[in-house]
Formats: sequence, C-alpha cells, structure tokens
Amino acid sequence: MIKPNTYQLGIVGEAGYQAEIRACSPGDCVQVLREPDNPYDKHALAVVTVAGQVIGYVPRSSWLQDAIHEEGKGCDAVIRSIKTASKGLLGVVLDVSLTREPIGVRNFNRSITENNAEAEQSKSWLARFLGG
Repeated sequence: MIKPNTYQLGIVGEAGYQAEIRACSPGDCVQVLREPDNPYDKHALAVVTVAGQVIGYVPRSSWLQDAIHEEGKGCDAVIRSIKTASKGLLGVVLDVSLTREPIGVRNFNRSITENNAEAEQSKSWLARFLGG
C-alpha cells in the first residue's frame, strides 16, 4: 500500500548499474544519499540499496533535488517498479516520501565493473571523451 504524500520518481544512469538492479525487487527500500565529491555533479543524489550498491541517480532537474538541497528535506524511498526500457536495459521508478530527517552522504566511487564497462563501450566516442 502506498503511503499518503508519496510521489513517483524515475531515476537516471541505470545503464551503468544493470547487475545491481537485477538484484533488486519492487518493494525494496533504498536510500537517497548526497555525493558532494561527485566530479560530474556536486549536487548528485545517488540511489543506493541497503547493501550499499548504487542503482542510479536522482535526475538533476527533479523536484527532489530542490526539496533536498534548497529546503533541507530528507526522504524515504522504495522501489516501485523495475521495467525493461529501451535497448533491453532495466529502468527503475521509486516511490518517494519527504521527511524532516536530513539525508546521508556517501563518497563518490566510480569503479568500472564489467557491467559498467559494457555501458561505457556502448556510448559514443564523444560522450566517453567528454566524460558523459
């Protein structure tokens, strides 16, 4: 059952975390954590499983970014669905509810696993060159 004041949120960057997503199920609790040392985005919000595995990120343009960074809100999050998206990649949608508790911080760590390497190879040479 979905709690009142729960909002759906699609995450991004899942292409690099397919193995981690396959280990998840709808209904699993996840954490949204700040990554202030993320070299790509100092306001990055990682979506992390209870086992500590990143499965994606909150989009930069999301309302949740404003709620956390500008209003000091925290959140509780649960995986609502995992679906096959374009090119057979899995996509994740969360159910998010705001809290008064601040969110935690994690250190950015982008070690390329075999699955991440596949995602990196599928990018265009320009995207790889620009670090995207």
